[in-house]
Amino acid sequence: MAGVFDLELTEEGGQTEELSDDEYFETDEANGRQQEYGGDGLPNEEIMETLELSAQTVNPSNIRKIGRESFEIVSLLGKGGYGKVLLAEMLDENRKKYDPPRLYAMKVLKKATIARNQKDTAHTRAERNILEAVKHPFIVDLHYAFQTDGKLYLILEYLPGGELFTHLEREGIFMEDMASFYLGEILLAIEHLHTLGVIYRDLKPENVLLDSKGHIKLTDFGLCKESISLGDITHTFCGTIEYMAPEIVQRSGHGKAVDWWSLGALMYDMLTGQPPFSGENRKKTIDKILRAKLSLPPYLTNEARGLLKKLLKKNPSDRLGSGPDDAAPIKSHPFFRHTNWQDLVNKRIEPPIKIGVTSAYDVSLFDAKFTKQTPCDSPVDMSVFSPSMNIFDGFTYVAPSVLADLATQPWISERGPRSPRKSYKAESFMLNNGLEGFYQANAATAYEIASQRNRGNAPSHAPTTVVASSKAVNGYDMEDMDTTGGATAAPTVPTH
Repeated sequence: MAGVFDLELTEEGGQTEELSDDEYFETDEANGRQQEYGGDGLPNEEIMETLELSAQTVNPSNIRKIGRESFEIVSLLGKGGYGKVLLAEMLDENRKKYDPPRLYAMKVLKKATIARNQKDTAHTRAERNILEAVKHPFIVDLHYAFQTDGKLYLILEYLPGGELFTHLEREGIFMEDMASFYLGEILLAIEHLHTLGVIYRDLKPENVLLDSKGHIKLTDFGLCKESISLGDITHTFCGTIEYMAPEIVQRSGHGKAVDWWSLGALMYDMLTGQPPFSGENRKKTIDKILRAKLSLPPYLTNEARGLLKKLLKKNPSDRLGSGPDDAAPIKSHPFFRHTNWQDLVNKRIEPPIKIGVTSAYDVSLFDAKFTKQTPCDSPVDMSVFSPSMNIFDGFTYVAPSVLADLATQPWISERGPRSPRKSYKAESFMLNNGLEGFYQANAATAYEIASQRNRGNAPSHAPTTVVASSKAVNGYDMEDMDTTGGATAAPTVPTH
């Protein structure tokens, strides 16, 4: 993830800066496609092969450009501090709807708002980085990213099951077997992020979304910290207070163990109906996080009590998961004794929550105070932002699955001596985490495409380590859409 979006979040004058607790709303959709994953959350024995895509093959004249005019707004799903989350439907070249409908979560960010604060700009870049690079069954997928003079657009999968927060509110509390299912899927997502050197730092019920079958996906990566190795620490004050680890509150430096504290806080919330430490106001909540003793209800089993005590250790070095084995000791804890991790990561276990939506356009599992509103967009004040600043260069992105679909088009086979034509599975197209230097050296002229299993004729040098995924915000009405095509982004290989 090197390049224009690979930033360190530095503090001016060596001082940390407190971030607000603006709510972020993300939505995604279950794409119905699945492949086998190993216990580490990576695809099993995928063979990678290089397919060179030139500028002509990636963006030939007969391939449409994706931009705002490619989508019709369906509903407002939520609002955050930097914009709105919209349910958007993709239209074909003739502005007709697809059958079945192609629905996405559209996150729209105003450049002028983000550009006012260096840290907001850095967090936006970090989120864009992570959404592109991370692919996992329990992490939201990014399909497109493009920009206009005044706005940034992230087009993500839409998950009609809404936020885990909504279901937790309806249930009151989860039974332990139900909690263990969702905590297990969340744990696997966080474990995968950690293997990529990413700290999540914003785990809360609002950032856990459910797909159409009831499986979870993490979303909202604006507060993530990249390029963290074992033992590394960072000092940014961020997150949601009720789920924030003591070392973040103290600003004493923190590492990956903060995510395991947040997992414990979320587990406590699931099993009791409230976070473990909360006060009448922000100051009192922080004081409880730092000083209050953990209180456990008597109805919890010994296994649940034991795991909560180990995850909610105020000293991060004593916290379960803080060592070099990361998630492994948590997964082996007796609370998860009935969990088959291989089945869980491959979604072979039926989710406890059934998603009862009546149609593809049913948004009943999102907050009615938003969905009842008419989506609209305020005008962009271009006087406070100059396009010449170029701070968002390289934002454009098209998902590998989209490019893999392009690779099956006839015009590609006509361009090179690749005969007989080999078949590829678009859903298994993923980026390899060893390609960073290759991208820098080759100006993004090639992608790694996973071939079908057991093909038997892959090159011996083909890499086998695969990284695999993806939040949504700031609406626009149909009058705000640019129909000239001049501001839209073509489906080209991302520029780093």
